[in-house]
Amino acid sequence: MRSLQAQISLHATVVVFGFTGVLGKLITLSAVPLVFWRTLIGAAGLYLWMLLRKGQRPILSPKERLGIIGTGLLVAIHWVTFFGAIKASTVSLALAVMATVPMFVAFIEPLIKRRRLDLREVFLGLLAVGGLWWMYRVDVDYGYGMVLALVSAFCAALFGTLNSVWGKSVTSLAVSRIELISASVSLACWMAISGQWDGVVPSASDAGWLLLLGLVATSLAFAITVEVMKVLSPFTVAMAINLEPIYAIVLAIFIFGEEEIMPPGFYAGAAILISTVFLDAWLKRKRNVNRSAPVSRG
Repeated sequence: MRSLQAQISLHATVVVFGFTGVLGKLITLSAVPLVFWRTLIGAAGLYLWMLLRKGQRPILSPKERLGIIGTGLLVAIHWVTFFGAIKASTVSLALAVMATVPMFVAFIEPLIKRRRLDLREVFLGLLAVGGLWWMYRVDVDYGYGMVLALVSAFCAALFGTLNSVWGKSVTSLAVSRIELISASVSLACWMAISGQWDGVVPSASDAGWLLLLGLVATSLAFAITVEVMKVLSPFTVAMAINLEPIYAIVLAIFIFGEEEIMPPGFYAGAAILISTVFLDAWLKRKRNVNRSAPVSRG
């Protein structure tokens, strides 16, 4: 894969990731069965991808396997609350609030990796909270959806940080496949206990959207991202993925129209929130460049 082809593939994949929220709105199933089908289809898709790529089955210690399975439970909670937020509010609001993930990472990563707090990350996190407060002040009718999106963002930050630990010894595809299986099984158990199996069978239209969500927006999109990262730098990939909320908001307004249009103040708060993600990426890029610069010896 060449650089230009990788760039095009990357941005197409980010648009697909952004389309996830739109699919969540189009699918009429409630959040739990929706995520059950997404994780089940996604796991099957990744398994087929690994067979086609002739990937070797990873050798995991019991501790690693248990840790990845536990992380899969966080993935399930993340997606259930994410789609719950979309159904309780709007795609625009849910995706904008998801931009708080870096803020949570700023506090979670030092605890897990036992390093000092980065004061710049803390400052950007507080700035993100300011943008979030501005969004909430503009339209408190979606307070419940915003809380669900915040829970989703926290879980995303936690499992993302844990994945950076598992990824040191196991491939990303293998980790994701185990996590998706874990999420699917845990949600199946939850639906059996709570008696939600009656509403788990999708309609014909929902089945089509679920296949698109599970195979294209989950398995294929993730597999392509892994391939792209072999060509492009992590910074380039991170900057492109930061565009997901913007793509998602534009797609949601285009598809759902007035239902997704929010007051001007909402977009001001969302702009502050999303800009903290780009500012964080720029500061880290600048810091890495400074570290790698040759030291002048006079």
